[in-house]
This record gives sequence, structure tokens and C-alpha cells, in this order.
Amino acid sequence: MAEYKLQISKFIKASRSKVFEAWIKPEIMKKWGCPKELKIGEIQMDFKVGGKFRTSMLGNGEVYIATGTYQEIIMNEKLVFTHGWEGPDQGNTLVTVVFKDKGEGTEVLLTHEKLSSESSMEGHKEGWVSTLENLELQFS
Repeated sequence: MAEYKLQISKFIKASRSKVFEAWIKPEIMKKWGCPKELKIGEIQMDFKVGGKFRTSMLGNGEVYIATGTYQEIIMNEKLVFTHGWEGPDQGNTLVTVVFKDKGEGTEVLLTHEKLSSESSMEGHKEGWVSTLENLELQFS
């Protein structure tokens, strides 16, 4: 079975520590952590290696629930977590987010791998691009 991977880079005009903080504090992530056409309903985070997260996103009369487990945490540098959608046979993919200083801001490098199909990859790419645009707006 083929696996698909996507990579996205986004420049955020804020310090690396502030951008990283936006990924690990539910009260901040609630403001940006989903595609633009959705809104966050609830976020639960146990921010530690082996800890789990669960995020509900609301829109189009639907509720989408993303879940995962933190695999690696290097403060202000890197997050690695599994990512899946709640429901039967949804499986888990792997997301790596690297934070690098760049000029007067931070380069966010996101890799999402172990996707099951090209359509899944394209759908996740669209969602991540929109979500990272929301993150950028938090600092503008």
C-alpha cells in the first residue's frame, strides 16, 4: 500500500518561542487551530511525550474530531505527533512540525506523512495551508 506525504512551509512574523507556544497552549490554539471554514469547539491536550490530544472542529453542520499522541517534543524547536480522525478505521498519520529562526520571524516546516491516498494528501494539504494562514493572522 502506497503512503503519501506532504510538506508545507510558512513564515510567521513572531519569535520562535511565541509560535511554538501557539501550538501547545489550548487557549491560543483555539483561536487558530483549524481551517478557516471551521471553528474550534473544544481542545484537550496532555502536552507530554505519550500524552494525547483531542480537538473538535465545527462547520458545515458537521463535527470533525482530530486525535493523536505526542511522539517527540523539543521545546521551541520540534513537535512530532500522530494524527487521526475519530471514527472507525481512520488510522493514524504522522505530523512533524519544525520551528526555525528566519529573519525577523519563524519558519514553520510541517510534514504530514503516512497518508493513505492522494486525495487524503490533497485534502490535508488544503486544511493545513488554511490552518497555517490562521496561525499567521494571530501575529499580524
